[in-house]
Amino acid sequence: MRNHKYCLIGIILITGLKLANAQENLSFGLSTQMQNTRLMVNASSMNVKGAFRPTSILFAEYNFWRKMSVHTGFGYTMMTQNSDAFQNDFHYLAMPLYFKHGKLKDDKKIAFKSFCGANLHYLLDAKHTYLSGEETDIMKHSRKFHWELVIGGGLEFKLTEKLSLEALTSLSLGYMLTKYNHAYMDVHNYNSGYMLNLSYKF
Repeated sequence: MRNHKYCLIGIILITGLKLANAQENLSFGLSTQMQNTRLMVNASSMNVKGAFRPTSILFAEYNFWRKMSVHTGFGYTMMTQNSDAFQNDFHYLAMPLYFKHGKLKDDKKIAFKSFCGANLHYLLDAKHTYLSGEETDIMKHSRKFHWELVIGGGLEFKLTEKLSLEALTSLSLGYMLTKYNHAYMDVHNYNSGYMLNLSYKF
């Protein structure tokens, strides 16, 4: 019985140490982004313009191996199809899933970071606006789920022992936003922009 008791105590201690180490590699934060969204229509001569739109994400990041970490969260993002004739606005619940490379060393205050992954989107609202200002709901013509591939990089700055700030640029290319099958109505996006990620390490 005494041996079993010692084994149980050992297991509890090892589990506690593992959880403590995991917590040290975990951080939470807020990401604020401005993305220049360009919603393109295939096989069309329509003059499509870029439009800077906001994204806000609450995220968690776990450093699982050396300089590698996984980053995910949820928040809000908006995309706009801007043309001479009309404007389409799409509002999404957003969930990023990134693999990131780079880590601040204890004796350094700046580190290079790069990342790749995907943004997953769930449609909340979609509106078509005419030049006259009249709005039409286009939810039934839009896909509920949307995804895009993302790459990016930038710098991480150590503010305090627990607090850091990332300044990153990103490029993304997404799947179709609409349900139309005709080539001239197949709307997809490519975005470019920047993000500021403020994170707190536990």
